[in-house]
Amino acid sequence: MDRLTNTLNEQTGKVYHPSLVAAMKLARKKMDRYYSLTDSSASYRIAMILHPGMKLEYFRSQKWEEEWIMQAEDLVREEYAANYEKKANDSNVAPAKDHVKKPDDGFASFGNLSVASSPRISEIQEYLSLSVENVKEPLKWWMNNRFVYPNLHRMALDYLSIPGMSYIFQL
Repeated sequence: MDRLTNTLNEQTGKVYHPSLVAAMKLARKKMDRYYSLTDSSASYRIAMILHPGMKLEYFRSQKWEEEWIMQAEDLVREEYAANYEKKANDSNVAPAKDHVKKPDDGFASFGNLSVASSPRISEIQEYLSLSVENVKEPLKWWMNNRFVYPNLHRMALDYLSIPGMSYIFQL
């Protein structure tokens, strides 16, 4: 949408036959009408952020107001927390057991220490903290990263697989 809008803006400033200029202005008006509908669609903003080649940087590059960007980020975080972040994420951490002192056998024991027992920051927080990547196939990227982001990848597949025009009809 932004690419089309920018192209139309550039072209309407040039000297063309008046009927062509009128047609471009009507096209721009129609595009603005449909583009404004995306403001009402949480799905559109969530899908944009879950595209690893866009994330929040897309909105910044389009000079969205910072408040709008924060709202879009909050939408993603809230949807993730409500429907995708497994409450069982803590199952990666070994359950606390009553500590019973064992006799010292002379060897230093590391007990149940492992990388899996260290707490991990939220998948969405980790994903958003990384810079955007040059990705042409976001669904393939998410499939390749399903083990890195096991919960977030489900959300990404759900949102990125929605057909483009569906965002408008969800209103």
